[in-house]
Parts: sequence; C-alpha cells; structure tokens
Amino acid sequence: MEVKANWVPADEVDSADYYVSEAPDGKKYALTAMHIISKVLPNWTWATFEHQNNPGRCDYTGCHDAYGAVVADVDANDVPDRPYSACAKNDALKAMMGSAGLSPVWEHYCLKGSQTDFVSATGLPTHLGNSVTEAGFADTSSCITCHARAAVNAKGIKTTPAGFVDPPIPALCPNPSGSCSPNGAPDPNWFWTNPGKLDHAAVAMQTDFIWSIARFAIGD
Repeated sequence: MEVKANWVPADEVDSADYYVSEAPDGKKYALTAMHIISKVLPNWTWATFEHQNNPGRCDYTGCHDAYGAVVADVDANDVPDRPYSACAKNDALKAMMGSAGLSPVWEHYCLKGSQTDFVSATGLPTHLGNSVTEAGFADTSSCITCHARAAVNAKGIKTTPAGFVDPPIPALCPNPSGSCSPNGAPDPNWFWTNPGKLDHAAVAMQTDFIWSIARFAIGD
C-alpha cells in the first residue's frame, strides 16, 4: 500500500474542517488531498480523495463514489475551478468510520473516483486525476497508466523521469504547452523494441507501478 498526501499550512484554511498534523518543527498542516493505492489486484487498486472545499475537485471526470456518498455521481462543472457541494456520507459509511474511531472531520473528504484497469469494458481509456496532486494535467490524468511507466533498464537506471507524454502529442494532449499524462493501455514501445515481433527485445522492466523504486534505484 502507498499513500500520497498534499498539505497546506493550517492557518490558510478553516482547520476545524480538516485533518491537521503537526510537523517536527511545531508547524501545523492541513490535509487537502490524498491518493491511496493498494496491491489488492495485479494492476493495483487506485483511489483519490479530496477535501470537499477544494475548488475543481470533480472537474473533468466528475466524482464517483458508489458506496459512501449520498449522491453517488456528481457531474463535472462546465467551467473548471468552481466549488462543488459537500459530499454527504451515507449511514453505512458513517457507521464504519465511527466503529473505526475516526474523527468526524474525515466526513469532509470525498472520494473522487477509483481505477482498477487501463480501459473500460468497451475499450475507452479510464481517467483519474486529483485537482491538487495532478494540478495542470488532471484533464488527461490516469494514475494506473502513469505508474505503469515506472521502469528501469538493464543497468537499473530509470528509463523515464516521470509518466508524462514528453514531448506532448497534440492528438493526446489538449494543452500541448503544458504537462500531459498518458492514459489508456500502456504503449509496448515503452518496454520493447519491435514489440510483438519474433525479434522483440526488452529495453525496460516495470517496477510494479512504483515510481520510488525506479527513481531511487542504484544503477550498475
């Protein structure tokens, strides 16, 4: 399991509505967003959460929570970076959180969505992006596809610094001047020469969706 969290100084928000943690230097920070990924499935399970006050938290993909939210599906706003209504929790989730001893403040955090596969049953790319963590490229973001690019070569050196499409490809990237995330099924050319041919050869080995392994691997 891996957790990625985003924080702001607690005095920048109404900290009573946020989970607040104190750093070793005594400064307090409020949690605004987080990803949680878990290797329950071979391609992992991906979920992203945002504080209900985040402007744009349901932008581009909408918000989808089939279990915990009173309103399971929230459409994206026509104009980005606008507020969304609070994500009220249903009784089943409230009971689960209460039995776990969680503070009611966690009810202010909303599941934006989750991923378990690169594409839908009809072959469409799946998307998942947090307005904070993926700020600037949430319109193309796919957690599972980006992390699939985490890889090293035969010398243990990372084969790409990040999962972005670099340089941006106009057909894939709505804003070619900004960052753009690949989405959909992984490109075999990321990992093979002549993929699918009799003489194909591996040029990169995936590090099981974990960027930290590729980035901090000690090369030969």
